[in-house]
This record gives sequence, structure tokens and C-alpha cells, in this order.
Amino acid sequence: MRPGRAILFGVIGAVAVSAVSGLARLAGLPISIEMFLGTVAGMAPGGGAFAVGLLMHLAVGSLFGLLYGYLFEHVWSHGGAPTGVLLSILHASLLGFFLGFAPAIDGAVPAQLSDPGPYFAHLGAAGVIVFFAAHAIYGAIVGAGYGHVAAERQWAPTGRA
Repeated sequence: MRPGRAILFGVIGAVAVSAVSGLARLAGLPISIEMFLGTVAGMAPGGGAFAVGLLMHLAVGSLFGLLYGYLFEHVWSHGGAPTGVLLSILHASLLGFFLGFAPAIDGAVPAQLSDPGPYFAHLGAAGVIVFFAAHAIYGAIVGAGYGHVAAERQWAPTGRA
């Protein structure tokens, strides 16, 4: 396993998810994974909660990068962007389910932050699409960055005819 690559591309993937989230906010869709994480950490909604949430998001992204690397190497024996996207859909499906419990997890929901609902469904179809698309981008980045795994490399063509 290549933990350095897994962590690096997990962080890059998390940055991409935050960028997609930011673009969604600019388009009027109030998705803020960072704010949610910051308020879960006990901070009041605002710039400080967003900053703490962003740091948490990057840290969690690195941990999920390690998990993806482990799964690429030891479960699927296959890496790359398509495998990362498939894994990210499973990842988002499980994570999105737990978002439905946001009011029980985060005291700021729904008092100060809107309840996202499972898979951001309370924001309508656009919320669900952005949620899954952002995670698919994460998976593609981690999968492509991590690259092929040992089992694939041993079968790679050597260039001999």
C-alpha cells in the first residue's frame, strides 16, 4: 500500500468536494459540509465553525483516502478512477444515510442550520445530485491519484512482442 499517495489524494479529493460545495452555494444551493462539521464540533455557526469544519473535512478526506487505498489493494485488487468512483458511490450512500440523523447529531440543526436530510434530500433533487456528484469526483481523484495496485502492475504488459 502507498499511504502517502492515499493521504495526499484524499486531501486533494476533499478540497474538490469543498470546491463543488462552494460552487453549489454560489448557485443558491445551501450545501456546507464544512459548516455542518464545524457545528458538530461544538462551534456556533459562522466563520470559525466553517474554518474548523474545513480542517476536519480535509482530515477526514485523508482518512478516507487511506481507506480507499486499503480497499484498492486488499479487497478489489484494482485501482484507478473508475474503481474510485464506484467506491465513492458506496461511500456517499452510507454517509448520506447518516445525514438523515443530523438533528440528533448536531445541536445547531435545525435551530441555526437547516436540516439537510438524508443525501441532502431536503434541498430537492439538486441537493442529492450535488452530494453524489461531489463524492464521485472525490473517488475519481483518489482512484486516479492512487493509481494501479500491485495486483494490476504484475499483469501489466512489459512492451515485449
